[in-house]
Amino acid sequence: MSEPVSPFAEYLPSPVSRAAAVVPALAEAVGDDLGALAEVQVEARGGVVSDWTGRIGRTLGDKRSMVVVARVGAEVAGYANVIHLAVHAGDGAPEGHYLMGVSVVPRWRRRGIGDALTRWRMAWVWEREPDVWCFISAANPASIDLHLGLGFVEVRRAPVLQGVPFDCGEGVLLRARRP
Repeated sequence: MSEPVSPFAEYLPSPVSRAAAVVPALAEAVGDDLGALAEVQVEARGGVVSDWTGRIGRTLGDKRSMVVVARVGAEVAGYANVIHLAVHAGDGAPEGHYLMGVSVVPRWRRRGIGDALTRWRMAWVWEREPDVWCFISAANPASIDLHLGLGFVEVRRAPVLQGVPFDCGEGVLLRARRP
């Protein structure tokens, strides 16, 4: 029996050593990328390719959303998406474009790929509107630190944001304003 895969990268705020940074090639994903993106999810988070294919495919098909893929050479090393969400009636989270998850293949982590994917998505949103939003589990300090380092500010904490409940009981709503 295999150990469950954590949904979050291991938190190493001051690692003794880091792997050499890479500069991934970033591009908006297309339908032909779907299988490779689903495989990234299985490797990074576990699950089944067919389940991830359906989830990622819905985002690819949404005109107000976007998926960006990171390649190192010919290999898909990670991807991330942006989803436009309406004001959530239940918890009051605002309407806007939300950064929704960064998935990086474990062997490519800690090399700047998550940072590059996040910066690319922020620029994409800022071409469309002045604010970029995200919500993160309070149990994911690596992602919180990444976003705070890129200019996001904490707006509030809540047990549910955009209808998403947090296993740890608390999520963090963040916003970055276009410079």
